[in-house]
Amino acid sequence: MKKSIVVIPSGSEGTGRVGAAESRPRRPAPARPVPSLTLGMTCLAILAILASCTRRETATRVYKNAPVIIISIDTLRADHLPAYGYKNVETPNIDRFRRDATLFENAYSHVPLTLPSHISMLTGALPPDNGVRNNIGYPFDAARHETIPSLLHKNGYATGAAISAYVLRGSTGIKNAFEFYDDAVEVRGGEAQGELQRDGATTAAIAERWIGEQGDRPFFFLLHLFEPHSPYTPPEPYKSRYTSSPYDGEIATADAIVGQFIDDLKRKKIYDRAVIVLMSDHGEGLNEHGEAEHGIFLYREELHVPLMLKLPDNDQSNRSVSQPVGLIDIFPTIAALTGITPPASLRGQSLLATSAHRSLYAETLYPRIHLGWSDLHSLIDDAHHYIKAPRPELYDFPHDLAERDNILERERRTYAAMRQQLDAYGSEMQAPSNIDPEEAKKLAALGYLSAATTQANGPLPDPKDRIGDIDALRQAARREVSGDVAGAIADYKRIVAANPNFADAWTKLARAQTSLGDYEAAIESYKRGIQVAPMLSGGNALQIASLFLNLGRIDDAEKNAHLAERSNPIDAHVLLGRVAMSRRDYVRAEAEAKAALGQQNDDRNAQVLLAQIFTEEHRFDEAMHILDALAPHEAKQPIALADFARGDILARTGHPEQAEIAFKREIELFPAETHAYANLAALFWFEGRRDEARQTINLMVQKNPRPDARAFAARTLADLSNQR
Repeated sequence: MKKSIVVIPSGSEGTGRVGAAESRPRRPAPARPVPSLTLGMTCLAILAILASCTRRETATRVYKNAPVIIISIDTLRADHLPAYGYKNVETPNIDRFRRDATLFENAYSHVPLTLPSHISMLTGALPPDNGVRNNIGYPFDAARHETIPSLLHKNGYATGAAISAYVLRGSTGIKNAFEFYDDAVEVRGGEAQGELQRDGATTAAIAERWIGEQGDRPFFFLLHLFEPHSPYTPPEPYKSRYTSSPYDGEIATADAIVGQFIDDLKRKKIYDRAVIVLMSDHGEGLNEHGEAEHGIFLYREELHVPLMLKLPDNDQSNRSVSQPVGLIDIFPTIAALTGITPPASLRGQSLLATSAHRSLYAETLYPRIHLGWSDLHSLIDDAHHYIKAPRPELYDFPHDLAERDNILERERRTYAAMRQQLDAYGSEMQAPSNIDPEEAKKLAALGYLSAATTQANGPLPDPKDRIGDIDALRQAARREVSGDVAGAIADYKRIVAANPNFADAWTKLARAQTSLGDYEAAIESYKRGIQVAPMLSGGNALQIASLFLNLGRIDDAEKNAHLAERSNPIDAHVLLGRVAMSRRDYVRAEAEAKAALGQQNDDRNAQVLLAQIFTEEHRFDEAMHILDALAPHEAKQPIALADFARGDILARTGHPEQAEIAFKREIELFPAETHAYANLAALFWFEGRRDEARQTINLMVQKNPRPDARAFAARTLADLSNQR
C-alpha cells in the first residue's frame, strides 16, 4: 500500500510516540502461520489479517527544497548512548538533538563495515544489490545506482560530503555520487587502512565552510565522523574523564563535534528548516561475543545502531518508534520528505511509514575474504534474530538482547520460516567471480590466480569456533611492536600454516618480513595473500611493486603497480611515477604524478613526487613552490620525503646549511628513509667533514639494521671514497 504524501500545516501533529511505539519493546505473540482465507472466516477476520501484513499508512509532510544533512558517526553502538538508556557517558549535544527529533529504537545496519554500510544507506539497496560487500575489493559503480545525492542533484540540490576515514576514500567510487567530496585523509606507512583517519573537528570545519558557500541553493551534505572507531584515543578532557572506557571517551568526543556543527547550522539559520539524520553505520563488538571490534559477527552489538530524524520546525519532535527499521530506509524517507519520487526498486520504506512486522537483512563477507572462514548472513525482526552460519543461531527478542541463549532447537518452526525467507535473498557468496575481468587477466598473467580456488573448496570454519585465532594474531602483532620481529614472524608463520586462507595473517607476515629487509620472502607472502583473496589484490600488489622497486626490479614493479590502478589509483600512479623516475623518464613520471593529482588535487605524496621530478629537471623554483605550499600541512602531519626533497633542492642550489637542516629533519621524522642519510653524508663529505659523513652512514645502519640498508650504506661510503 502506498503512503500518501500531503502538506500538513506545521505544528498540527501532536507529540508522543508513533503508531505501535506506545511502550518499550515487549515480548510479541509467538510466531504462528497465517491461516488461509477460508469461506468460514468473517470479513472482519480477513481484514485483520490483511492489515497485519501491510505497513502503516502515514501522511508525510513535504518540505520542498529543505536542506538535507546526514551526520554519520562511525562505529557507534546504539546502546552506548544515553538516548538509548546508557548511563556511563555524557552526550549533551546528541541528547539535545534527540529532543528535536524522532528516535528509532530498533534501527539496524545491513553490514558491519564502513564502506558497504554507507553505500547501502546512500543507495537504499542491500549489499548483494548494490555490489559493495566489503571495505576492500568491491568498488561502487555510481553510474549504475541511483543515490540520495544523485537524485537530489537532479532536482536542483548542491551535493557534498566530507569524510574522516580512508576506507571511504573517493577512489572506491563513492565520490562519483557527489559534486563535492573531501576525503583528504593522510596516508601513512605501516598503518592498516581501517585506522587511517582524520580528526572529526577538521572534517566538520570543511562541512561548515562548504555549507556556508551554498547561499540560498538547496543542498545535501554527508558529514562523516570516525570517532569512536578504533584505535580509541580520545583527546582531553575526555581521555581523563573516561579512563575505564576509551570507547566512551571517543563517543563524548564525537558528541562535542556534533554540538559545534549543529551550533554552526543554527548560526547560519539552517538548522530549523533542515531535514537532519543522525545515524551510525554499525556498532562495535567490545568482546561481548569474542570480537573486540566489528566485521566478523552479526550479533546485535554490531548491527543495532542509533538513528534519529529531525524535521524542519522540529515537526514530530521528541518521539520514539519501536518498529524495526534499517539504514536502507533513509533514502525513501528523504525522497518522501523532499517530494521527490525515488526509484521503484528500493527495498527500503519511509521511516514515517514503518511496518508493524518486518524482517531486515544483514551480511558480512569479511570472515570469508580476510580470514578464510564462513561468511554470515542474518535476518532480524521485532521478535527474533536468525543468523545463518555453519552452526545456525536463533535468538529471542527482547528477552535475550545479549544473544546468549540459542533457541533454535526449541523454535524449529520459526527457524525454518526465517531460513526460507533469508535464502530468498540469494545470500551465497561468489567472491572469486567478483573480480573485474580485466583485473583477473592481470592477476592471471602474474600467476596470482593459481591458488584462488582453494578458498571455495570444502566447508569453511564457523567464525564463532575460530574467533580465538584473532587473539593469536593480535599477540603476534604486539610481539612485533615490542621489537621481537623475528618472534612475530614465527608466530605469523604458525598461524598461516594452520589456516592457509588467512589473508590478513599473510599480510601481517609480509610486513614483518619487510621490516627485517627480507624483501624476497615478503613478496612471496604478499603473493599468497593475493592468491587466497584476489579481491584484496590492489593493496598487496602495491606493496609488492614497492619492494620490487627497492630491489631494482623495475619491470616487475611496474606490472604490479598496474594491478592497483582500479582499486588504489592515487597510490598506483605515484608508484608508477617513481618507476618512471628510476628510468629517468621524467616526462612519463610527471604524467603519472599529475594523474594522481587528477584523482585528488591535494594528495601530498603526489605533490612531493612532482617536486622531485621538477628537481631532476632543474626546475628548482617550481619544485620549491610545491614544497612551500605543503609547509602548513607538515606542521599538522609530517609528509614523508618532503624534507628530503627540500634538502635536495637546497643542496643543488648552493645552500648547504639549510640543506643540512632539512636532511636532518627528514631523518628525525622518518628514520627508515635511507636516501636522506646518504644525501646528508654526501653533503658532509664534499664539505670536508669526513668523520661526520661516516657517522651519518653508521647511523643509517643503526636505525635500519636490515641487509638492504647495510648494502646501501656500503655502496654509499664506497662511492664517496672514490670522489676526490
